[in-house]
Amino acid sequence: MVRSRAMSYRDDRDADQARIAALERELAVARDKLSALEGRQSNALVLASQGALVGGRGPSGAARWFGPGILQLARRFDGAFPADRFEELVDRIREITRDPGRSELLKSSLTWFASRGEKSTGPFRVVTVMVRDGTTTLTVTDRLAGLAGAIYGGVGGGVGGSGISLPIIASTAAPFLAPVFILGWLGGVFLVTRAIYQRAARRRAVALQQLFDVLVTDVERALRT
Repeated sequence: MVRSRAMSYRDDRDADQARIAALERELAVARDKLSALEGRQSNALVLASQGALVGGRGPSGAARWFGPGILQLARRFDGAFPADRFEELVDRIREITRDPGRSELLKSSLTWFASRGEKSTGPFRVVTVMVRDGTTTLTVTDRLAGLAGAIYGGVGGGVGGSGISLPIIASTAAPFLAPVFILGWLGGVFLVTRAIYQRAARRRAVALQQLFDVLVTDVERALRT
């Protein structure tokens, strides 16, 4: 009887250890997936700035200083996407963006434009699917000019201009240091404004990456069938 209880205890302990090991494996997998997601989001701005798989030039000097002016992701697939399924992609884009937008369907291409006013900060997304010579090219872009104007002009210009009196007043005690104070103030305002813009641009890049990933999956699925 005692031996039977001991064996039952060992069996229960082994079962508990097996369950713990299984939970630890599941937790490790979940952590890996979370790390991958965080990595993709942190890299989204870089990917969207330089393009994906089709290739693109590196960021310009202005982009390195101020941040990207346009985000772009692209991919080329072997195989011709069926033109009679263009409307399915349009529906998918509208579902993801929650924007009916405006679409142009041609014999071998699809272009979808976001419905945003030119004076707004966007997003100004454009999705293009081009079928040519047995290949399909998917391109998604988002123009950030409106966002840059709002942040650099509104935040940078407003704070920098309205607060310029502060370094001037500070320099009254040492007039010869006035240029240093003024340049330091303007440089600090620029760095803060650029950080705000880059965070906003990164959010737009992550959203563009998510749209791109969904469309890549849909195109690949259509080409396999």
